[in-house]
Amino acid sequence: MKIQTKITSTYVAFALLIVVTLGIVTSLWTESYFKNRLVNDLSRQADLVLYILQEDTAHTFVEADKKLKKIGGIEQLRITLIDKHGNVLADSDLLSDTISKVENHANRPEIIQAKKSGIGYDIRHSATLSREYFYLAKRVIKLPANSYFSNLQFLRLSVPYDEVQHQIDSIRSIEIITGFLVLIAVVAVSIVISRRITNPMTQIAIDVERIRSGDLDARIKIKSKDETGLVAKAINELVDKLKSDIVQLKKLELVRSQFLGNVSHELRTPLFTIQGYLETLLAGAINDSSVNRSFLYKAQTNLERLNSLLEDLINISQIESGEMKLSFRIFKLNEYLESVLKDFEKLAETRNVKIKTSLSTTEQDEVFGDKERLRQVLNNLLSNAINYNKDGGEVILSAERKSNSIVISVKDTGVGIPEEHLSRIFERFYRIDSDRSRALGGTGLGLAIVKHILEAHNSSITVESKVGEGSNFSFLLKST
Repeated sequence: MKIQTKITSTYVAFALLIVVTLGIVTSLWTESYFKNRLVNDLSRQADLVLYILQEDTAHTFVEADKKLKKIGGIEQLRITLIDKHGNVLADSDLLSDTISKVENHANRPEIIQAKKSGIGYDIRHSATLSREYFYLAKRVIKLPANSYFSNLQFLRLSVPYDEVQHQIDSIRSIEIITGFLVLIAVVAVSIVISRRITNPMTQIAIDVERIRSGDLDARIKIKSKDETGLVAKAINELVDKLKSDIVQLKKLELVRSQFLGNVSHELRTPLFTIQGYLETLLAGAINDSSVNRSFLYKAQTNLERLNSLLEDLINISQIESGEMKLSFRIFKLNEYLESVLKDFEKLAETRNVKIKTSLSTTEQDEVFGDKERLRQVLNNLLSNAINYNKDGGEVILSAERKSNSIVISVKDTGVGIPEEHLSRIFERFYRIDSDRSRALGGTGLGLAIVKHILEAHNSSITVESKVGEGSNFSFLLKST
């Protein structure tokens, strides 16, 4: 087998192993994420339905069944009430006169799990409704004696699973396409690498044959300083010693420049992987033994960055398609902001930046919003404020009451944003300084996600900035 074939097959096999492994891990993570989210959502809705049933004053089955169907219609759920023996008491998707004909549910997987641990779920085809459903059952301690369904033991909620499966399949398709593109890039780069390694060796063999045939004017061109270059140099020196009329050796031709240092930063993003490899190789860097082995590690780094990019793409896709589920609640603001800022102490110390809060709000002030999504907003703003700050700079997270709202702002003493960029910084993939953004691990989606999350809170993000002095990002939240 030729050396070129060995090199190419080795690179491709290793890249295939990495792509397949990451593909499997990402696929399993995606499916687990959607299932866990569905379990959490249905569990919260089950608590809501139980609360409504506890407050129910219906005295007849018709009244109770009508209310159950109304709840199911509003929440877009199929609600099934089951007693301790597995008998169906009521079902929001079935006619009341057919309830008695429904088979016993005691042996259903979700009911068995709920008996043991209080909650259970299962995915299967519904024989009653001829469709694949996601079922979640929750054990009921006991309803009030005056409730019509006082003998209720299990509350089961179910939703069609085909829509969730479609989302999972779409993400898997993206993963497959991405992996395929990466493999194409690796194949292209490995072919170039193998040719750049073997071509000089082939040329040396041709030139040596010319010398052996008596052409002492023939010389082997030295294009690198690796082992191949050493062999060529030794042969040239040997030929020079054989020629008694040559006093001085011609000066060796040196490689004028290498682009490894200048191109390495281009390898930090998947978008420029192919371009970076080709520019480096065409510049002669393939003959640098310190580079060959590092390419695979760089490829792995880019794959990890692809995974980060995919997460942000999933977030932005869910937000823009309206699939993002928000859990609004009232929470105390000062305590929350302090906990968010604490997560950035290590990064700030690494960047030699001071971080602090400036809160004119009281410990009793509360706001209304999704805590996790708002944490995502603050994480993006704080990480940008720290990363794009000056050595010894400062970041201030502040909160100030304004009428029935509270203004939250993140102010820094960093490099600032030129005025011509301010109107575009919230666009997807828009970067002011592409090189620095990639060097800091940015995907170009952070501020776009910030904008969409705040819009979902009926708020908006504003920014004031001056080059060389810093920036101030702020937004409003409703206060109670």
